[in-house]
Amino acid sequence: MNSPPPRANCFDASALVKIYVEECGSDIVRSYFFNNAPTRYTTSFCYYEALNVLKVKWLYRNEITKEQYLKHAFELTTWFSSASKRTPDLDFTNPSVFRDVQFIAERNSLDLSDAFQILSVKNGYFSVLVNDSKTILVTADEILAKAARNEGIKQDSVKVA
Repeated sequence: MNSPPPRANCFDASALVKIYVEECGSDIVRSYFFNNAPTRYTTSFCYYEALNVLKVKWLYRNEITKEQYLKHAFELTTWFSSASKRTPDLDFTNPSVFRDVQFIAERNSLDLSDAFQILSVKNGYFSVLVNDSKTILVTADEILAKAARNEGIKQDSVKVA
């Protein structure tokens, strides 16, 4: 049996939320997260975005209870602290980094948040990995996935939509 090559898997907010909240595609993302992704990380940007999505699901959409919100936020924070907190991230306040993000956003009709995620994979800490070990962006957002492919970001066959 062939095992996947060692590589980093960058989970965006849409994928992270599916790990903690039951929604369409959660089983697929959870299976990938726990069984196929040896190096799992996220950016601080995606971590905060996922926390915000959990808040919206609790406070505004009534999709989860306050107890579930607190539990999932704690689990996400614990994972982020152990997996990603000390991974160097791009300086998004650097004018040249921000310019690159704007170019990606304009080329792909994205918002800046999604463009930051693409640039993080392209130029971030794990960007030195190449060939079969090239970093993979794991997302449940089809628009982001298409833009990532346009920007040369490798993706695995994690289809949730």
